[in-house]
Amino acid sequence: MAKIILGATLGFLCLAFIGCAEKRMYYFGDYSQTLYSFEKNQNEESLVAHQQVLEKIITKSGKQNTPVPPGIYAELGFIYIKKNKPKEAIPLFQAEARQYPESSLLMERLVQMAEKRDSSDSDSDSPAPETEQGPLENKGESIENEK
Repeated sequence: MAKIILGATLGFLCLAFIGCAEKRMYYFGDYSQTLYSFEKNQNEESLVAHQQVLEKIITKSGKQNTPVPPGIYAELGFIYIKKNKPKEAIPLFQAEARQYPESSLLMERLVQMAEKRDSSDSDSDSPAPETEQGPLENKGESIENEK
């Protein structure tokens, strides 16, 4: 009888210790530190460091079979928008919407914004449309030059 009680007590203690082990749902890496640094300094170096941490979070989350934390895809996509890379941002916004459906309305709007930027960037490579007065892009400059 004493062996049963001792075995049950040891089993209970083992389960208690296992249950107390810290198990994280998400991997955040150095997110807080680089975000703070970027918000404090607002320079290209801190933005690149934060971008690298976001990319590492996505990669490491995949390796650990844990979900990417909410907002990470969207934040990285927004960084790509800031860097004028809308084509890279669109799949990130779509991934955020797939993983967190509650964000789908906002992510759809961000995708539309990125697509508009992408199309306007590709339009800027082509020559400006002509009007009767000349190219549209120079219309404001010609008025100032006449004064």
